[in-house]
Amino acid sequence: MTEPERVCMAAEEKFALAPADPETTVALLVLTVPLGVLSLVGVAVGISDPAELPGFLAFLGGVVLVIVLLVAVLFAFTPTAYILDAQGIRIARRFARPVLVPYARVRRVALRQFPGPPNIVWLGSYPLRGFFGYFGRFRVERLGWIRVYATSWDGEMVVLETDREPYFLSPAEPQKFCEVLRTRLCGTAA
Repeated sequence: MTEPERVCMAAEEKFALAPADPETTVALLVLTVPLGVLSLVGVAVGISDPAELPGFLAFLGGVVLVIVLLVAVLFAFTPTAYILDAQGIRIARRFARPVLVPYARVRRVALRQFPGPPNIVWLGSYPLRGFFGYFGRFRVERLGWIRVYATSWDGEMVVLETDREPYFLSPAEPQKFCEVLRTRLCGTAA
């Protein structure tokens, strides 16, 4: 191997994620429409009985606070990019620490097509699926425990089979991602 090739392999390569599934938009609507309805109810309560308005506003404020905190946590863990660097596959997230999958743990790389999000039997260690993406550990019918760091189940997904559990990723260019990853693995994975 020549010196320029070694330098090229050591440089990190960043891959964008696939566009988000429509579930993100639906989830945002499911949260904002009830808040709008509650606000209208509050206005109606305030007009009909002004004495009830402070209690209702306190309730509405509590609901808004819980929703804002939930959205903030989900937003923080959302995957933003896949970075192939010298150590392994780094999954960048918005405000949370990145996830690293060392190359030595990868046993096989495959492309798979799914008809949509699988039926999740048991949530693992992370928040709900489909809101800003799919991320965390889940128990899925016929697949067992998996780790997902994806924004979409449409199109092809990259499946990294590791010595522990598979990782499901959704790069915007799955074929190119697999080619570059296999080059970095130097034939150690199928």
